[in-house]
Amino acid sequence: MRRSVSHKFSRLVALILMLAVCLISSGNARELTLNQALDQALGHTARGGMIKGNLEVAEQQYKARRINMFLPEISINGSLPTYSRDNSYRAFNNAFDRRLFETTNLDFNSFIELKQSLITGGTLTATADLTKNDYEYPFNEIDMRIDEFGDTSYVTTRRFVTEDTRQGSFRFSLDQPLFRPSQVKYDLHNRRDDYEIAKMTHIEERATLKKEMTEAYMSVLQSTISLEMTADKLEKAKLRTAIDSAKLADGVLSEEDYLLSASDRLDAELEHFEKRTETEELRRELATLLDMDIDIDLELSEPVLTPPPDQDARDRLAEAWEQTVPINKARHQFDKAERQAGFSASGHRITGDLKASYQFGRGDVYKDYADDEKIETSGLSISLQFRVPLWDGGAGSAATKAARYEAEQARYEYMRAERSAQAQIINLCNQLDVSYQRLDIKRQQIDLAGNRLDIAKTRHEDGQISMLTLLESRIFYLESKNSYLDELKSYLVNQIELEGKFIN
Repeated sequence: MRRSVSHKFSRLVALILMLAVCLISSGNARELTLNQALDQALGHTARGGMIKGNLEVAEQQYKARRINMFLPEISINGSLPTYSRDNSYRAFNNAFDRRLFETTNLDFNSFIELKQSLITGGTLTATADLTKNDYEYPFNEIDMRIDEFGDTSYVTTRRFVTEDTRQGSFRFSLDQPLFRPSQVKYDLHNRRDDYEIAKMTHIEERATLKKEMTEAYMSVLQSTISLEMTADKLEKAKLRTAIDSAKLADGVLSEEDYLLSASDRLDAELEHFEKRTETEELRRELATLLDMDIDIDLELSEPVLTPPPDQDARDRLAEAWEQTVPINKARHQFDKAERQAGFSASGHRITGDLKASYQFGRGDVYKDYADDEKIETSGLSISLQFRVPLWDGGAGSAATKAARYEAEQARYEYMRAERSAQAQIINLCNQLDVSYQRLDIKRQQIDLAGNRLDIAKTRHEDGQISMLTLLESRIFYLESKNSYLDELKSYLVNQIELEGKFIN
């Protein structure tokens, strides 16, 4: 009697400890729904940040190029005061009288530059200069002297002169291309197409990340159910081996049949081990996609099923096939390739450049031996340059043909995207309808399997069926649930793919 009481007490303590461990582990587990996982992947991971950053970079580059068509680029340039000292051997009084001179110099220069890309395609640059120079150089001063006898003589005196020059000037220059497309407009249109392509790529990459996250999330759910299924199969194999061992002892079963049963148990144990390893790997992959610690304990839940688009929504989607992402992306790629072909061909024809510049300035010169001087300068230049290619060995025509070929390839991709867009939308909508009906049927199968499992539990408690039969019912229920999750994963992936086809 005491042994039975102590045995029951020990079992009660063990049960309490197991419950405590389960409560502690469940308390440390982090609940994560599929929507939360998608938000985490898109908004709080390095990959999601790069997807967003690529679009922001393309947008900033396009805006900067467009703004420069109307507002100038402004830069302030300058240099710190520069001190220089030079020793040179040169003539002092005449060609035969050479001496060693020492020259010192202090220079300072600064200017503001405004660079404007005009709508005509030319580039207008306005530069404002401020120059300050301090010079010190030798100066030969000749004095005429008359002695007491009336003779005249000349005396040359060397002295050093300090000169301070301050001058401000403005320069305007225009570079206008002729007989060829504007480089400025060419770059602007390319930036615009790059920005539009980046928007389409942004939608595609987000959809790709969402699909990968959905597949990883659902794979962990499926693998968890498969792990429970292999655990039940292992328990079933152990019971079968125990029963066959008893039959072998009673002489009812042959040793060969018992060895087969033992071999099945080892296979079930190996399958359970492999499935447990696979589940751990899938959980680590999911944590890696979420930029989380790979040892984090995530508690996942089955996603909520949303119905597919109704017939009216399907008709609207099919009619809006021109607004799909592949078509818009292919269109801008074709525009860019065609523009490249035209620009490449224009470089091998007659070309010209109109260059014009105008400058004026004024300043003051201060010398320690003379009166101050005023400086006013101005200048104007206009030139028209032409280039006529005569023969280049066929390099120009080859480059033009290559650009045209790339444009034709882009046009083919654009036409193929147009032909397949509407069919892809209709096919995806049909697949969603079929998959939704399958999910409804599989949900009914899960309910039937659940009722069968409840009946098996009741009959097992009453002693009408064995534990083996109960395990078979449980395995059948888990298989039905696993099949449902597999179909649900395909449904969710197709739903994301359909959403990723449209800009809005």
